[in-house]
Parts: sequence; C-alpha cells; structure tokens
Amino acid sequence: NGEKLSPIRRDKFLMGEKVHKSRLRAVLQIKAQTMREIDEFLKSFNNKLPLKVVVKPIESAGSDQVILCKSYKEVANAFYSINGKRNCLGALNEGVLVQEYLDGKEYVIDLVSYNGYHKVVAIWEYDKREVNGADFVY
Repeated sequence: NGEKLSPIRRDKFLMGEKVHKSRLRAVLQIKAQTMREIDEFLKSFNNKLPLKVVVKPIESAGSDQVILCKSYKEVANAFYSINGKRNCLGALNEGVLVQEYLDGKEYVIDLVSYNGYHKVVAIWEYDKREVNGADFVY
C-alpha cells in the first residue's frame, strides 16, 4: 500500500474525509479539541431527536473508547473521558472524533492493491447490537 496514504489508514477523521473527497456518501463528522467545536457541530443536527452520535479517539483500534451518545451530557462526558487520555495503542488522544450515528448494517471491505491492480480479499457484514451494557458488540 505504500507509505503515502498511511496517515489516512490510521486517522479515522482523515479516512472519512478521503471518502467525502472521493464523492461517496459518508458520515457527518468533526475532529474537535474543545467542547465549543462540538457544540457548533451538534447545532447542525437542528435539534433532531433522538440525538445519536458516536464519540471516539481519532486514532485507535477496534472499538476502543467508542461511545454512543444519546444526549448532550453524554457527549460532554465522552469528550472529557477520551480527550487527553491514552488509548489502547498507548498514544495520547489529542482531541476526539464525533460522528453522526448511522443505523443499519456495517460493511468492511479488505483489499490489496499493487501496480494499479486491485483485489478484494474479504467482505465482512457486521451485526452491531447492544449487549451486556456495551453499546457496540460485534
């Protein structure tokens, strides 16, 4: 895959922006270091209720510190529990990623590219559900 796009593969915000720039539908999102930035983003939902957003580290792995929030208070609590703390990779979370929550099936497509040729090697359909108090169990 080369090193040129490595940051996009690690940074969840950059990954989403790459999808937008490729003219594909993608989740609404903001990378924020303050609650003021998040407040402005949440205003774009025009009081759409119920509020459902996901707050997570910008760079991490799996569902580490991924929090489904259904109220402003939950968003603020998630922000303060993630920002400035270490994630499961040992990196310091410098800000958070806030994304609209999308209901429905989630797909992951693994592929390999070499010299302009692309090969799909796996397609996964995730069954996300709340189980035992956890917001996301795959």
